[in-house]
Amino acid sequence: MTLAAAARTLYERGMRNLSISLITVIALAACGGPSGRELAMAKQARFQGDKLVIFKTVKSVTEAKYKIEVSDETTLGLKTRGRWFTPEGLTSPGGDDNMKDTPDRSLRIAHVVRVLPDGNNWIVEDVPSIERYFAGRPNTDKLDPKDPSVPGWATGQADELQYEIYTALKRYEVKSPGGMAPAPASVEKPAEPAVADPAAGSAAAPVPAPAQ
Repeated sequence: MTLAAAARTLYERGMRNLSISLITVIALAACGGPSGRELAMAKQARFQGDKLVIFKTVKSVTEAKYKIEVSDETTLGLKTRGRWFTPEGLTSPGGDDNMKDTPDRSLRIAHVVRVLPDGNNWIVEDVPSIERYFAGRPNTDKLDPKDPSVPGWATGQADELQYEIYTALKRYEVKSPGGMAPAPASVEKPAEPAVADPAAGSAAAPVPAPAQ
């Protein structure tokens, strides 16, 4: 490839990524997504009622958007099947069974959703399991959702699901006099479920029971 051709390829790729970013911003604005305050309310919300009814509502909302891989009414937890996305946030070709077609630095995202006790109430938590693929390497890197290298669109998926669950559970919400519920009491977080190696295509481990 000549120097001019290489420069043209880099320019076209940059313009394509810029177009994708602009389309994403426009789409989010058109959809009128939840505000920062609404997301905060969704994450701090506490619910009161039958735990199985609450969990079934959580499961129903989740499976309307994602394929559920593991679900357990005993532990009140579920995990969605991982999806692959390009670094720009588009659906990635390839996948767990065909990594050779997966672009370098693609992300595999699965949602781990739990209903956790908070005193006499319940809270809902969605912590995405995120892995990054590097071309030529057999194993992925597991990322903390708070890792600064994780793009906003990736964690935004969890925020969107959390808000949709909150909206579906509003009838069970415990209201405070000020409108926004206070932050939930400190809850000991259960260990994150083991994530199957995408290259191996093995089944994901069950969601562990929350710590009592």
